[in-house]
Amino acid sequence: MSRQELSNFKFLKSTIREYYSKRKLEEPPYLHKREIALQSLEDGVYIRHLSFPSMTKLYEFILSKKTPLHLYYSSAYYENPANDRMELKGWLGSDLLFDIDSDKYSGCNDVISICITDNYVVEGDIGQCPSGDKPVKYPVVKAKCIEYAYSDAVKLYYILRDELGLRDIKIYFSGNRGFHVKVSDDTILDLSSDERREITSYVLLESISSERLFPPLGSKKKYALVAINGEIGIRARIAKLAKEAKLGYGTIAEYVKIPYEELRVLIEEARVRIDPVVTMDPSRLSRFSFSLNCKSGLLVKPVNIDDLYEFSFTDYTPWEGQIIVRGLIDASLPVLDSKVILKRSESISLEAHIAYYLILKNLVKVISTRDFGVRNV
Repeated sequence: MSRQELSNFKFLKSTIREYYSKRKLEEPPYLHKREIALQSLEDGVYIRHLSFPSMTKLYEFILSKKTPLHLYYSSAYYENPANDRMELKGWLGSDLLFDIDSDKYSGCNDVISICITDNYVVEGDIGQCPSGDKPVKYPVVKAKCIEYAYSDAVKLYYILRDELGLRDIKIYFSGNRGFHVKVSDDTILDLSSDERREITSYVLLESISSERLFPPLGSKKKYALVAINGEIGIRARIAKLAKEAKLGYGTIAEYVKIPYEELRVLIEEARVRIDPVVTMDPSRLSRFSFSLNCKSGLLVKPVNIDDLYEFSFTDYTPWEGQIIVRGLIDASLPVLDSKVILKRSESISLEAHIAYYLILKNLVKVISTRDFGVRNV
């Protein structure tokens, strides 16, 4: 088979392995105490309860045995990470994980249903194609929505650092449409699921009453008194937002008077939209930094909170050049930061990261990769 006639499967296998052959993965602390898991390109199966004494052995596995669409390590440390019975693994402690997905924000959960056999595309989620086939669920990923998620990730970083006193906190782009925040501080390693639930509740501001949080002013209780300076914890978070928004109607000593209606808006803004299930689970799996997320073909990658941040999909792609593909559907689709018009049986040359995304969604067939390459990231 010529290079131009490569099947999508062979193309994905060769390019994923070529990327991992560059050995860019970030090694997590105590790799040998972590469970390793992956979803295999070869059969789509999730393989759990793997363990490797070194990154060298891990690379040997993913470069010669199973090609990972997704590659994970456990947030937990175990005495026997390869044991397939959780109760026999011997739990030693766990990192603290948070997941912030951009589809939780208003206007950020649009989906397109695509029926390839029927050549039918419709906005929204349909259960079945006219032919009876299951449609391809195609999420509309928007850069502005990912920036919303990043704003919450930064907010969470400062809550963990300044309000809870934690250290060793890192933010990672998930490789798809959100961010992961990982805490490896020694003080949280032995937290139980219930204790992690309490942190989750604190971050989400669950069961928070504005009247209990800030004392009412006057008999009608329409206003709250918010301290201008000197608050701590959640109250400090709210006070900072009030100050930034220049809210308040006059001051009383060191306090500013704010209507409760506006205060409730501030409390909503102070919440961080994390996935509570992820944080409460001490055995949760976490993606390797600099691994490929093959929902999109983009990289899981750390973000430096001190850098001026403006999201761009091209900052997270390991692919360069162009790929010629042939459409399997007649459709005009938003693809990451581009709009692409596909026509059945017509070839089109696309930027590598755009084409790769469509290949992973099974909406195009690879025709030529002559101008395609793998970047050093």
